[in-house]
Amino acid sequence: METLGFEDPVEITKSEIARVQLVEAIELFLAGKYLPGITLAGAAEEILARLLNQKGEGSIVERSIELILQLREQTGLPVMGVKPKKEIFKEWNTARNQLKHHSKPREEVVTINLFDEAYWMIRRALSNASKLGLHIENEQEFENWVITNINM
Repeated sequence: METLGFEDPVEITKSEIARVQLVEAIELFLAGKYLPGITLAGAAEEILARLLNQKGEGSIVERSIELILQLREQTGLPVMGVKPKKEIFKEWNTARNQLKHHSKPREEVVTINLFDEAYWMIRRALSNASKLGLHIENEQEFENWVITNINM
């Protein structure tokens, strides 16, 4: 494709793409712009998860689901209901997918807690980044904001 000539094309690794997306998602979150924070953090989380899979390692979502299934097996309790792995994964990605896609004709309105979804998507992406050894320069700023503002 022909360029506009403003900048030259660059080569960039997938891990760097995800790192930049996550840094920007955190900036958006800290500015109270949760919706674009979800989509950027979701894109970063997906890339980082696939990079982990490529290395033969599981993402935070895969590891969490494995632990849920183990807990069900060990205790006999319906942890997270009786949903199979695929359904849990789909549920945890619902917000990201609702904000990225429009596939159902009647799905013009979405009910979503933008803050919570942005928070958890950033958490997931940060966990995957950590597993890959990626430094996220504003991670501590995010953690400080959480400690100061969320009563957990």
